[in-house]
Amino acid sequence: MRILAADDDLVSRLAMEDVLRQCGEPELVLAEGGADAWRQLAGDACFDLVCLDVRMPPPDGLELVARLRAAPGLKRVPAMLITSTADRNTVLSATRSDLQGFIVKPVGPDTVGRIQRVLRQLDDGILEPMESAIVRLRVDAERHARYVGAFGQQVQSLHGLAQELASSSCGAHARASFTQKADACRTAALTLGSPRLEQLISDALALLAAEQPGAERAMAQAAYWLERVAGARAH
Repeated sequence: MRILAADDDLVSRLAMEDVLRQCGEPELVLAEGGADAWRQLAGDACFDLVCLDVRMPPPDGLELVARLRAAPGLKRVPAMLITSTADRNTVLSATRSDLQGFIVKPVGPDTVGRIQRVLRQLDDGILEPMESAIVRLRVDAERHARYVGAFGQQVQSLHGLAQELASSSCGAHARASFTQKADACRTAALTLGSPRLEQLISDALALLAAEQPGAERAMAQAAYWLERVAGARAH
């Protein structure tokens, strides 16, 4: 997993790093504040979780989440607050911000478990666990693996098409091809219990239809998330 953690206080950032390293040994990207975190996200949106302090020089944690939710191709990036700021206004703002969690500092013995639960829930939204999927689909494990492999090829193909559309002035035929393949990929996502990927594919379609940037970024996230989860489960 790749996790971005932002806190302008060095001691708090070190404590956050120590906690996150116990959550499955992720690749950590540390940011020294909201502006640094935003630069990281603008350059590479392929993160599994963003952990933010609230009180930072602008943009603070809540402002950064608002930017994420408004940004084409970035609004599905999961975020949680790990902060000592727990006044009523902050908590109310957090509840309206589509967050995956709110943890109050100082971190305690249950913090690692809480973050791990969030990460498991996020992964189950990327790809339904095989045990429940084979029962629902009435297939065996080998057949399910073929489904997942075919889905992975669809997602990678869509990502490649999105890159082509972003890098050149492709014509109507290329756009129509992306739309057709994206519709089929959305159906595959729902078949395999992948609501988070279906959302990203739908986002890419909407951005393309509106002639806005961000479709390639959304598909990059989809390809990254599926490859990581499917690969981990295969082993």
